[in-house]
Amino acid sequence: MSSPLLRTSRSLCSSCLCWRRHRLYSSQAAFATSTVPISNLQQTETLSAGPSNTLAKTKTPKRAQAPRETKAGKLVENDASSQSRNPLEPTRVDLYLASIHAAGLEPTLDDIERCRPKRHSSPESSKYAEEYNDLLDTLCRSFSKDQLRNFTELYNLDPIWTRSSRRKVEYAESIMEKQWNWPSLKEIERRQRDKTEVVIKTFSVNPSQLFLILGKDGADLLQLSMKYNVHISLASNPLALRVEGLRGTMKQLTEHLSELKKGIIDEIVELPSKQPIRQDLVQRISRLAGAYVENLGHKGKIRICAKDTDKMDTAKRLAIRASTEIQGGHSSPLLCYVPTKAKLEHSVASSFMPHTYSIYPFLSPRSLPWTMMKGGSFRVRRVADWLGATATEDMTKTGGLAGGQGKVVTKTEESIDLEALLLSAPKTSGHERLVSASFGHIVLGSASPTGHSVLSPPLKGNWTLSKILKWLHTSNTPFTFVPSLPATLLNSLPSNQKVIHRVLYRTLPESQLENSLHQQLIKLELEFSTSNTAETKVAGLEQSDSGHELAGDLTLELDADHDPSYSLESFQDSATSEGPLKCAERNPQEAVVNVSEATCLEGVESTLDIMMPDRPMDVQFTIFEHAGVCAGDQPPLLVDYTKQLRDFLTSQDHEGIQPQPPATLNFRGRTYFLQTSLSVRKVTETPQLSTGAGGNMKQSISARVITESVLDLESNQKFTTCQVTLDNSTGHEAWTRFLASCDFISTISIPARGLKTDLSVP
Repeated sequence: MSSPLLRTSRSLCSSCLCWRRHRLYSSQAAFATSTVPISNLQQTETLSAGPSNTLAKTKTPKRAQAPRETKAGKLVENDASSQSRNPLEPTRVDLYLASIHAAGLEPTLDDIERCRPKRHSSPESSKYAEEYNDLLDTLCRSFSKDQLRNFTELYNLDPIWTRSSRRKVEYAESIMEKQWNWPSLKEIERRQRDKTEVVIKTFSVNPSQLFLILGKDGADLLQLSMKYNVHISLASNPLALRVEGLRGTMKQLTEHLSELKKGIIDEIVELPSKQPIRQDLVQRISRLAGAYVENLGHKGKIRICAKDTDKMDTAKRLAIRASTEIQGGHSSPLLCYVPTKAKLEHSVASSFMPHTYSIYPFLSPRSLPWTMMKGGSFRVRRVADWLGATATEDMTKTGGLAGGQGKVVTKTEESIDLEALLLSAPKTSGHERLVSASFGHIVLGSASPTGHSVLSPPLKGNWTLSKILKWLHTSNTPFTFVPSLPATLLNSLPSNQKVIHRVLYRTLPESQLENSLHQQLIKLELEFSTSNTAETKVAGLEQSDSGHELAGDLTLELDADHDPSYSLESFQDSATSEGPLKCAERNPQEAVVNVSEATCLEGVESTLDIMMPDRPMDVQFTIFEHAGVCAGDQPPLLVDYTKQLRDFLTSQDHEGIQPQPPATLNFRGRTYFLQTSLSVRKVTETPQLSTGAGGNMKQSISARVITESVLDLESNQKFTTCQVTLDNSTGHEAWTRFLASCDFISTISIPARGLKTDLSVP
């Protein structure tokens, strides 16, 4: 067979330092068909340089030997002859290859297959690289570039591997890897570098991207570091993430961060208050919603960046809620109850030693409302007397609110008739009036420059109550009523339990007077219940609760870090509990969740805070004049939300998405904004209340008390409330019983461990 000129290589002889030629391509067929006799090889035949490509012969002396050519192209004189030959003259090998070409013979696939080894070492071993390079060198030396390209076409490789622009070594690699299935040496070396080589890379980010990458308390960034086994640090100028890790995982991390940045959505929201949100609230909203929130200017516009639409909607609702509460402020009227001075049994006159009061640090058993200012929280309390057993009011001597001996004053010490203030307003026709008293603590806020909690009160020292009231009036110190469960009901057993979903909407106040006295309100409630079989199982689960704070509520017992949307889902799941949730898996049809018809009330609500520094708890009075809204007249958005929620709770699809209440709605010409979306466990009980003061345990009354364990679905905060309501019957007697219930509940505190409660006054 004949062929185009094949490559030859020249190697250095170690004995004579002369170049020796080796013929790498041979074929018996070539010898058989060659037209040039072997004896004629003693003479040199030159190949004409003309386009005809014919052979022209020139004779030279037999003893003359052609000079040999080094790899660098330098000529080395033959030791046997001092005469140099023309370097342009062909060698004997060139003549032989020319004869093959003249015969028209081309290498076939059988020829290249003879170079293919039967096996190769493991790609992970060091010997594989040596075998790969040897085979590659053999192919490149044995065949020309055109021949190797022709082989790739004969093998029917993809055109991407046979294009003419490739180099010779690339054709050889394609044959080895694509046809002979040898693993790519470059890929093996790359993977080895990825596993062993440590690189450092910097990813530039902006504040919103950094917040979303970090996650809550940096949890997402920690998971990212553990997943890709890299060390991540923050560079501040410019803002960037500095990542150190293996080359292979760095590529995966780069792709992950790129996809995360592309998936971020942002939106500009205009707040209804037209005022910016406090910076500390901006940070809290960002943490609660898992979205980046920032103020834009000073006209009440914010920018929200989030990973998905759910977090975006949550951030919107929280921002609107914070905006409406900030505009309303803490301007609810603040009054103070001043009990009558009890007569002491010693000879010192009571006017000679007046009670003093101080602002003490306040520690709530529950987390404080998230809208409160960061810093310190304080409550006004009476300082203990030297000659008294406790620093609280003895109701058996003062008479309390029901006795009428004390007085209720404003911050300017103006006396107020509480009954006239709450009940004197005429009732609107067609409306019902509900008067209730909630128990908790009026907490004063104190800003901290660093944002950390402080113990130093805004007003230091002991002062008379008049001085503190004057300071509250002039300083405009913000305050918040924080509901809590009284000590009276900590050990009582709950009964008549109901699980309720409650949504409250309020209007923005148009003036300071409207905010303090009249505020439009829409209340939507749905009650959940289960079948008898499920109720028995749920009751068995709830009886394991150790405390009265409803910690085992099948809807409400959630960790603060859990998703807020889980609360309603947990009711559906827990309603079929037998232990924890095993019975539902065996027989899902055994328990059915029933959702009542929605109860919608629309009316005007007013609140009045009563500070009681002589008692363990303060009181907040609420007057709600309302009228029911029938299903046909309810706002369409609430009707749709109620339907979606009922379908969600009654559906057997466990992958359904819990609907969210609308952030705003219009009803009868007013715009209402979502204030709270709550999941409530409501308990109505009638405990026997007694004062327990001064060792006199005989005075007691029976009161109807409503306690609620509440989970805020927006902020994921839990709190408890305790209320007593005014009896619907009119008359002074009902009002007296109502105030007596307030007296008994607010005056009882938890005695310190080991402290006797029957200490007598000396």
